[in-house]
Amino acid sequence: MINYSIAMRGVNSNLFEINQAKKRINEAKAKGEVPKQADLDLVASEVQKAFAVAQYAEVMDIEKFAKHISTHGCVYSRADIGAILYMAVDCMREQLLEGRKIRLGDLGDFSVTINSIGAASADKFTAQNIIGVNVVWDPGKDFKTLFNDAEFNLVASRSVQAAVLKALKANQGVVDITSPDNTPDGGGESNGETPDDTGTDNTGGSSSSGSDSGGGSGSDSGGSSSGGSSGEDSGVGGGIYE
Repeated sequence: MINYSIAMRGVNSNLFEINQAKKRINEAKAKGEVPKQADLDLVASEVQKAFAVAQYAEVMDIEKFAKHISTHGCVYSRADIGAILYMAVDCMREQLLEGRKIRLGDLGDFSVTINSIGAASADKFTAQNIIGVNVVWDPGKDFKTLFNDAEFNLVASRSVQAAVLKALKANQGVVDITSPDNTPDGGGESNGETPDDTGTDNTGGSSSSGSDSGGGSGSDSGGSSSGGSSGEDSGVGGGIYE
């Protein structure tokens, strides 16, 4: 069961300009000044739509994962499985740095891409232009078809959970979950939740491999990073959303 909450996200093509206008408005208000009408009009033109945000039920580290594997009729102990997993991580890093693609069956392929700063010409490009290395996971068949077997459960967003907890501690009987002021830090979806949207109307996003990821590298980049965003952990409860 995959928990998810709902978050409103702007879908305008000029979303960057709108966010800059919001920033200028906040700065003006902080100074006691009247925001520019052009900025107010730009912010008012924002169109928002609801998208899903994945909420992790738990963060499973290697130790927990090894224990889980050991309960599936495995002949190896939890300690043995954990040691193999740790060794696999070390060896994968080593082989990726050797320039190899690692193919792990149904788990998929692991490889690297490179980010670089563009040079005026090929003869002026050197290794100094390379500014980053990204690890790319290309899921195997079983992982590419997760959606076919997935079941989804609507839960409260972390900001709503925080607002409810704050109200309980303050002995308040009513919580306005539509007001961002009721969250501890002033609200919004700023608690690590990242809506899995691609900015399109018909999707709340998709997990991805390096080739079609939602996350990208910077300008003049020679490669792309793996993307696919997800929410933060622990969505508890249900039926409440922002």
